Amino acid sequence: MKPCFGYIRVSTQKQGEGVSLEAQKDAIISFASRQNLSVVKWFEERQTAAKGGRPIFNQMLGQLKRRAARGVIIHKIDRSARNLRDWAMFSELPDMGVDVFIATENLDFNSRGGRLTADIQAVIAADYIRNLREETIKGLHGRLKQGLYRFRAPIGYLDNGKGRPSASSP
Repeated sequence: MKPCFGYIRVSTQKQGEGVSLEAQKDAIISFASRQNLSVVKWFEERQTAAKGGRPIFNQMLGQLKRRAARGVIIHKIDRSARNLRDWAMFSELPDMGVDVFIATENLDFNSRGGRLTADIQAVIAADYIRNLREETIKGLHGRLKQGLYRFRAPIGYLDNGKGRPSASSP
């Protein structure tokens, strides 16, 4: 059995309380079993992949570059990266002799076509975050135009709920 790392990720601490991490882990274990792979270490992260600098992700990359395992298994491409800088580092692993496996996809990272498909999916994942950011900002501005405040009332205002702060009385 080929020793691999397993990497699972959710975007927030709160999401980590749900079932997503366990579902990702189950899919990776099932994939590993079918492919005669062994997960020798798990890396679990509860942080967005929209920005670089995730400590656990970077720790895993460092260990893979030092050949602590022969491969890595992730649930889906967007679990590894939603920004192109992290994807560039991750997608270089096959060039270093590290096998990359996606539990939900049949992608061959040793072929040009497989890597192209993975790169396209990574670009789509990065664009998804850009679009989500734009739509969120548009929604916040729309609520403000309606006289609604999305967050808790600022200091000095009473929070009347439903986004309608009012001036507090002295």
